[in-house]
Amino acid sequence: MLKFITRIRILLWVLLLIGVGFMVSTQVRAKLAQAAANLRSLETETVTTYPVETQTLSTSSWETWRSYYGQAKSAHTQNITTYEREIVRTVNVDVGSPVKAGQTVITLQAAARGAQVQSGQTTYDEAVLNYNRLKELNAKGGISKSEVDAAYSRVKSAEAALRSTQSSLQRTSLKASINGIVSARNVEPGEIAEAGAVLLSIVDPKEMEAELMVSKKDVQKINTSTTVEIYVDGKKHTGRVKRISPEAQSGSGLYPVVVGLPENSGILPGTYVEGRFRVSSQQNVVVIPSNVVIYRGTTQSVYVANGNRAKLTAITTGEGREGRVVVTSGLKPGDALITSGNRVLYDGAEIVRNVEVAGTQNQDDSNEG
Repeated sequence: MLKFITRIRILLWVLLLIGVGFMVSTQVRAKLAQAAANLRSLETETVTTYPVETQTLSTSSWETWRSYYGQAKSAHTQNITTYEREIVRTVNVDVGSPVKAGQTVITLQAAARGAQVQSGQTTYDEAVLNYNRLKELNAKGGISKSEVDAAYSRVKSAEAALRSTQSSLQRTSLKASINGIVSARNVEPGEIAEAGAVLLSIVDPKEMEAELMVSKKDVQKINTSTTVEIYVDGKKHTGRVKRISPEAQSGSGLYPVVVGLPENSGILPGTYVEGRFRVSSQQNVVVIPSNVVIYRGTTQSVYVANGNRAKLTAITTGEGREGRVVVTSGLKPGDALITSGNRVLYDGAEIVRNVEVAGTQNQDDSNEG
């Protein structure tokens, strides 16, 4: 009987221990489940979603322009000079004076030349009289034919000398050969005008042109149909290519290109101008804002939206200007380029799109020469 009671007691203790173990195990599992739930909740709470703006890419045209510089000048100019060293008697115009073709602008001293003309006229008249007298004597058989021929030669020589002195006298009255405005005056009355020295300069402001110095790589892309935009003090004018020099300027390696300016443009001679040439045009290219490009060493990349994740994409860029750049590889039309918020992203970051920005068309590129 005692053994039976002992066995019952042992069985009860075993059952009690089993119950206690089950209760402890249940509580442990509950606590582990709660801890796992808390961890998942914490992980969910710590995931950062980045707001971004995107632009769906499309193709557009791209024009390449180059800027070069030069000075405006008149297409028609005249430099007043004298053939001989002479004293200036009068200067009839000043800088800024309008002149017409044929108008006398400078007169030189003519007293000595007038005396030369009078002397030449006298010599010529005497030669003619002597020739006529000898010709009559020859007709009567008084002299030989050779003496008459010699007299005739003296007449022609005197005539040539007279014409030369008359021409010299006429050159004491220096005239304008074009309609225009006096741009420079380098002599005053009473001064000596040296032979060949520029005394006055006259320009015709109605037809202006600019000589621009263009690099070798671009001059081959320019012809008389090339579009030229001329900028003076921020104002744009449309020009046309008139002449292209086949020879580079000594010392610079640049090629002079003469561009005609529009009539009545108001551009004055000597004004410095900027000329922009369109040297190439591309179609169906992808153009993006240059500020979204990330530079890491020699690599270039951008972020594109791949679903709700940011994807770091390597690209290659070409020409660019004014905040735009051509993409030659890495992107294609339809890609969702991240244009704002990309500086804090990383590859695979979760994003939410706030704004879809429309792409721009017909961008151009311009670099200075």
